Amino acid sequence: MEEILKGGYKIVENFLTEEELSYYLDVCDTTWKTALENQDNHSDYAWNGPDNLNKVEGACNFEPKFLELLSHPTLVKTAKEILNTEETIDVYISKFFPMQPKIGESTYLHQDNFYFDGNPKRIVSCAVYLQDTSKENGCLRLVENSHKQGIFPHGVKSGIGGISYIDENILSDYKIFDLELKAPYAVFFDINIIHGCYPNKSDRTRFSLACEYIETSNKDVANVDYTWCDRNTIG
Repeated sequence: MEEILKGGYKIVENFLTEEELSYYLDVCDTTWKTALENQDNHSDYAWNGPDNLNKVEGACNFEPKFLELLSHPTLVKTAKEILNTEETIDVYISKFFPMQPKIGESTYLHQDNFYFDGNPKRIVSCAVYLQDTSKENGCLRLVENSHKQGIFPHGVKSGIGGISYIDENILSDYKIFDLELKAPYAVFFDINIIHGCYPNKSDRTRFSLACEYIETSNKDVANVDYTWCDRNTIG
């Protein structure tokens, strides 16, 4: 895994055709606008406030076309290479982030593995970006090589259910860099790497999906007790 995830991450660019990208952008647009129109308390919706949809949790169960996207042959092949496995893998804990114009909120620096305490050699995180990213519209921030130090202390900020975060002041010895890239692209990263994103201050959306890829036989994350956790075998 370390040989592939240099610095703790790997970027895969241009894995979709123009037609495929347009198709999935339409799916994202419909999903986001339907949520805003309904404004209901659907269990898969996570709101930051009225008219501000933070994310759709369990995205692949909510919208099967998201599972289709995350099952793209290039993504599956890359995930298997990173996990060094030939067995089937699952898409796990999928989420859709619309990052609405002007009001899309930042994600504090954190580690995915803080939440489920899995084996970093048997699970890999992935974020798929369907629109160009910049600091202005909320691009991904990665703390290079931070995955080598285990789990960092996480504090809790106020919010719905409490929001875990890592104090940036303790990261002075690390390089924090911003992924400002042209869509479509995917970022695979070690579940222990510290990451987050900026708020969206632009006048456009920044559609993305996030998930974990995990071997189907791997059951050592069963302690995650989220009702929205989805898990789908893909190949």
